[in-house]
Amino acid sequence: MSFARTVKEELVTVPVELDGQLAEFSAFLNLNTEFHIENKHKMLDFKTNNPTVARRFLQLTRTLYQAETTLMSQKQVKLNQRQTVIIRIQSKVEDIINEHGLFDNPIDNQELTTQSVEAKRAYLRAAFLSSGSVNHPKTAEYHLEVFAKSSEQIIFIQSLMNAFDLNARITTRRKGFIAYLKDAEHISDFLQVIGAQNSVFQFEDIRIKRDFNNSINRVMNCEIANEKKVFVAANMQLEDIETIETFIPEHHINEKMKMVMQLRKDNPESSLTDLTELYESTYGETISKSGLNHRFMKIRQLAEQIKEGRSS
Repeated sequence: MSFARTVKEELVTVPVELDGQLAEFSAFLNLNTEFHIENKHKMLDFKTNNPTVARRFLQLTRTLYQAETTLMSQKQVKLNQRQTVIIRIQSKVEDIINEHGLFDNPIDNQELTTQSVEAKRAYLRAAFLSSGSVNHPKTAEYHLEVFAKSSEQIIFIQSLMNAFDLNARITTRRKGFIAYLKDAEHISDFLQVIGAQNSVFQFEDIRIKRDFNNSINRVMNCEIANEKKVFVAANMQLEDIETIETFIPEHHINEKMKMVMQLRKDNPESSLTDLTELYESTYGETISKSGLNHRFMKIRQLAEQIKEGRSS
């Protein structure tokens, strides 16, 4: 089961008071319901491919309006898609349309329906149930969205999301628009706002583990890269030392340079930091990393001069 479906399975169990029921029904009505006339009878068809969401809408319809309904299904043309469940409202249609201003001023009516904080939460819950999706937190990209066909409707949904400081944004999508969240914390906050508490815990648990593993990987990659740099630098220094010792008599080499050359030969895999400590324990003198690095630069310069002299 996808994470989005898990969230929706939880949301349909959230208990809701009367004003919340009206807000949920308003979202279902405006996002997933179509009006049509058949044999001179007005009807409303609520469509979804999630049976549990269909049951939620059916419960609201019977509780709020005691309307007559018919359950139908519709096969999808595309492969690998679930059947569309249709809840057809056959009575009280005029009352529902008038109460929710479906044809006159639906946005104004939805604003009136979502005055309280709980009503805002309920509307967003039903909006997500109707046309929302969220990526699994184990994926590389955090993303949550709610779809609407009209720009006015998506702006209204965005305003409700941002009433909870979620920083929702809008973009166009094929045949409509989406209000979306990309920040993991905002997605977690949204799930909490709409009442998906268990899903929040699951989301945070997976996200924390994933982020922790990513942090560990970054640290390990950094350490590997540093070890590689140490290995490369040490090999270059050993090559320089071999060049110097091959072509310059030992008594012609600067004493301090000889000390560093011997230290590197005795410790071919040590980092510059380790060599500063080894220098003090070996020679009884302290030296800084910059001082030690300066001597290796002198060794490099001398080796380059020898190579240039032999090639000229």
